[in-house]
Amino acid sequence: MKPLHFALRLILSVAIIGGAIAAYFLLGESEVYTRPAQRKSVPQVKTILAENHLDGLQIEVDGVVVPYRQIDLAAEVGGRVLFKSDRCRTGRTVKAGEVLIRIDPQDYELEVRRLTEELNQADATIGELEAELQTTENQIIAAREQLKIDQRQLERNLDLLQRRAASESEVDTIRKSELTTRNTLQTLLDEKQLITRRKIRLESAKALGKANLEKAELSLNRTEIRSPIDAIVVSDLVEENGYVQAGMTMLTLQDTSSLDVTCKLHDHEMNWLWQSEPTISETSMSLASNENGSDAVDPSSLISTETHAPGLESDDEYSFPRTPATVIYEVGGTSFQWSGMLERYDGAGFDEQTRMVPCRVNIDDPDSATIYASDTSFQRPGQTTPNSVPFYSPDLMTGMFVKVLIRTSPPSPLVRLPQQSIQPGSVIWTVKDGKLKRQEISIATSNENFVIAYQQEGGLSAGDKVVISPIATPVEGTPVNEAGENVTDGDGADAKRKSGWGGGKRPGGWMKK
Repeated sequence: MKPLHFALRLILSVAIIGGAIAAYFLLGESEVYTRPAQRKSVPQVKTILAENHLDGLQIEVDGVVVPYRQIDLAAEVGGRVLFKSDRCRTGRTVKAGEVLIRIDPQDYELEVRRLTEELNQADATIGELEAELQTTENQIIAAREQLKIDQRQLERNLDLLQRRAASESEVDTIRKSELTTRNTLQTLLDEKQLITRRKIRLESAKALGKANLEKAELSLNRTEIRSPIDAIVVSDLVEENGYVQAGMTMLTLQDTSSLDVTCKLHDHEMNWLWQSEPTISETSMSLASNENGSDAVDPSSLISTETHAPGLESDDEYSFPRTPATVIYEVGGTSFQWSGMLERYDGAGFDEQTRMVPCRVNIDDPDSATIYASDTSFQRPGQTTPNSVPFYSPDLMTGMFVKVLIRTSPPSPLVRLPQQSIQPGSVIWTVKDGKLKRQEISIATSNENFVIAYQQEGGLSAGDKVVISPIATPVEGTPVNEAGENVTDGDGADAKRKSGWGGGKRPGGWMKK
């Protein structure tokens, strides 16, 4: 069996090797098929012309309504609370000059009466001294006349004594009378001096009593606490029949005639304000608001003719570019707006956490709300329009989260580009002489539709052909064909409506494609 098994294995191996050799010669080498070389096509791109942006820049930031001023009314005198106004309750409004609290005035009225009587007594005493002074002066005059008579009599007797017509005893008697008159005159002069000094002392005491009376009257007046301003009561800490001490805070009032909005701006946004056109006056802004309706005020129509630095108060070391602002609050699907003025810093430096500049917008008329809509005519609360019902705006209250729109007009030349032209890293592709050119741009601001960029010498400028169609693998210098005619991003009112400017992104940030 073993020789037969070995022979079969040998025959099978030879057959496999032979079959493989026969297959190699029969099939031969396979021919590789190659496509003919095709001509490389030039890619087609769609371009748009970069346009000058002359509408300025609008900054949009969030803000919080805060009091313009808040006053703590403290008791200046102590006593029992005799009266408290019904208006003097948290959340109610009060008018300037309105009596809010009255402290029991009896003690202070008695003090005024006491000091008044003391002052009257001082007047009477001074009157008596003046009478005494007058009497003394009359006595002095008489004493001086008597002294003259005595002196003449003494001279005559001395002359008679020399001629031995009078005795020495007679001369001594007359000399004694003259000396007595002289002493009487000196006593009257000393008495006059004492009366004068007593009068000065009493007049000083009278002045002190008068000052004490004025202080007592002032304390009496301070028993009535009146509102110094038109305000809303934020807190009331005393009740009728309660006792208050001098210096104790009784009420906190918040000014209702004006409100502030705190917001924070980036340093580049502050730079736009510093570089903007001259200050726009509040009066002009108010007039324009009344004429143009609810839409934002156009700063270009309100430029003042001030000669100092644009928008700055020349005498202020920490000068601030006062700029009109629009404060917007949305409730129930309706946006309401108030005209304000961005007028000062909220502090003296950058915020340490956000590295932004805190600012304040002042609203000097919180009741002048209008509907904010570009296609809605100017309308105040309580008014009606055809086929509409009256609307009422919400009260602007502290703590509200609002949106602040600020228009700026920096002198730097700007261009407007569509969002689809922006590549990551703030890069755009332009077409020059039929070839692609890569350009890095500096973005001022952007919204969901457009990007506003700075024009650069030797870089991006108005009129450049900007690629807006996708490019798979762009390489600088690649020849391209432009698809159709160059178009612009719109002009006139249509372009402004599409742009809808708001400042929400920092330069160089990520752009939505």
